[in-house]
Amino acid sequence: MSIVYNKTPLLRQFFRGSPIPQFFLKYECMQPSGSFKSRGIGNLILKSIDKINSSNLNKRPQVFSSSGGNAGLAAATASRRLSIPCTVVVPTATKERMVNKIKDTGAKVIVNGGHWSEADDYLQNHVINKIDLNEIEPIYVHPFDNPLIWEGHSTMIDEIIESLNEQNIDIRNVKAITCSIGGGGLYNGLIRGLEKYNLASKIPIIGVETNGCQVFNTSLKLKKLVKFPKINTIATSLGTSTISAKTFENALKYNTKSVVVDNIDVIKTCLRYTYDFNQVAEPACGAALHLAYNTGLIENALDTTLTKDDIIIVIACGGSSNTVQELEEALLKYKLDYSLPQTPEYIFTENHTPILSPVL
Repeated sequence: MSIVYNKTPLLRQFFRGSPIPQFFLKYECMQPSGSFKSRGIGNLILKSIDKINSSNLNKRPQVFSSSGGNAGLAAATASRRLSIPCTVVVPTATKERMVNKIKDTGAKVIVNGGHWSEADDYLQNHVINKIDLNEIEPIYVHPFDNPLIWEGHSTMIDEIIESLNEQNIDIRNVKAITCSIGGGGLYNGLIRGLEKYNLASKIPIIGVETNGCQVFNTSLKLKKLVKFPKINTIATSLGTSTISAKTFENALKYNTKSVVVDNIDVIKTCLRYTYDFNQVAEPACGAALHLAYNTGLIENALDTTLTKDDIIIVIACGGSSNTVQELEEALLKYKLDYSLPQTPEYIFTENHTPILSPVL
């Protein structure tokens, strides 16, 4: 347990339509910022503060983050817990609700740039470089590419191992871990944790992306790091144009599997999950959850047939980017016919606002 992140439960869940294998969800939505980002980014900030305080520089630590989503909120939340100032530069596409959440922590928010890389460029070249370095020691927080971030995320594996032992579950029954992949910070952390227990070559990771930002999948297919000139996805929290070099290295070393799912299917999964479990999942999290509703994708990725004794662990990474209303509006945008048996269907009010309603 840490001051900047919470220990989260690993719980078995039954997904209708997928009785085999057994699914266990790691509930990262219970982190202080609402997502797994609290682990890695909190660890980066905490370790950086310790280093500054022990250096006798007599400088005040201050956090600087570039993110329009969960990473920025995690940095701001950790900074509030540690009582240090925080500045977050967000791109213009950032939703007002997310901007307000970051501001509510007491952090300073600057809106600049059309996407993350432009916001990051502004942060480094127009914000950090103008502070008084005689008084302030800046802590630069990248959203995913830092070993201290991976170290923080690796604590998920410690907790997973502990939970399985408490439930007398043989680790050999775990056939895979599924997680969403953006830049690769979460993935790198899971690999680091598995390496700690000599499991990285024994438990494969299935990385899930959505169409429009499948940088990980494309890099593996071409066997080289690629950068997308433009991304287009409903899962905005996965919206990065490239992955870290360490992510690519780990994926090749451990033969990591890759699955790409359609944006439409992810929206459906998010709404279905909300109906089934009364929890809102943003699309970046829904990408991994989608495999729990569609076991065939897991079997295809692993090239095996799963049994009732097999276990798949799903990292429910959390996030604060979407509301149910926004997910419903996305259905209209994509002109979907959403009609799953014994799951939600859509009725419309007089002003054509969609309302989630159970099938009776």
